[in-house]
Amino acid sequence: MARVVMQFVFFFYRPVFFILAALDTAVLGVIVIIISYFDPGGNVVHYIGRVWSRANLLLSGVRMRVYGREHIRKGQPYVVMINHQSHYDVWAAIGYLPLQLRWVMKMELRGIPIFGLGCERMGHIYIERRDPEKAHRSLAVAGEKIRSGASVVFFPEGTRSRDGRLQEFKKGGFVIALSAGVPILPVTVNGGRKILPKGSVMVRPGVMEIIIHPPVDVSEYTAADKGPLITKVREIIESALVV
Repeated sequence: MARVVMQFVFFFYRPVFFILAALDTAVLGVIVIIISYFDPGGNVVHYIGRVWSRANLLLSGVRMRVYGREHIRKGQPYVVMINHQSHYDVWAAIGYLPLQLRWVMKMELRGIPIFGLGCERMGHIYIERRDPEKAHRSLAVAGEKIRSGASVVFFPEGTRSRDGRLQEFKKGGFVIALSAGVPILPVTVNGGRKILPKGSVMVRPGVMEIIIHPPVDVSEYTAADKGPLITKVREIIESALVV
């Protein structure tokens, strides 16, 4: 009964949420753009992104559970690999992964007013997936971010899964991890698809969980033999996946 009442209330609240999310994105985006000129590394404005993410999760009625924080070593950069079921995966990761994160994002997002520039000023990396040469340059920038101490996040599936099952993994993030010689941190995110499935705008309250797995050492793999590495990381993420 309580669940039915919550859904009924949220039906009327949903338009209010979209207004509030748009407002906090605009306000915090402008703040990020201003502060970023005094914070070229993006380390300070990252925390504004964390506030933004947690605020929108809270406004959405999303409760978060995080497991495995002990697997993250302070001061160690990672290439973070996350499964992708919903736009809410982004808020969950930024809000609750205790790392300085830089995202590899599709170029189309750069055109969103304030948000696109704000993400750029925070140090996130846009990639033109249809242009291999530009994509290669973007991945090189990702390598530079890692060498400066930040962790770079990839959705190795490349796009959201409609049914929640893992799709084929793309190799870009693995190439960066091998080139930079940093561990891969596999992360499984569950629950986002029920809150906001692909192709829908009907946000629903619910529970999301983040499972942080032990890092994968890439030193025993080579760029020419990355297939087993991709398979291993995929199996780890899939082991905690709830479809």
